[in-house]
Amino acid sequence: MKRCALLPVFATLVLAMFSGCATRTTASGGKETTFLGGAATVATKSYQPADQTSVTVDTTKFSGTSNPSGTKTTLLWGLITLTDY
Repeated sequence: MKRCALLPVFATLVLAMFSGCATRTTASGGKETTFLGGAATVATKSYQPADQTSVTVDTTKFSGTSNPSGTKTTLLWGLITLTDY
């Protein structure tokens, strides 16, 4: 019975792994790369504010750098956003 319960979870993980990735150039001249069907997105030179529905973490406060890179990493389709600006 446990096998039948784990089958949908396994199928979802396999589909996410084989969904591929995509890279595009943004209007600001940076690059935006999407992994796992949008579950993870990394954008360079992206100084756009994070969505209000996202949990935003400013990594410059943890690292103590005064020269931000403008990198924005979005996890779980925008649920968590890590910014460096």
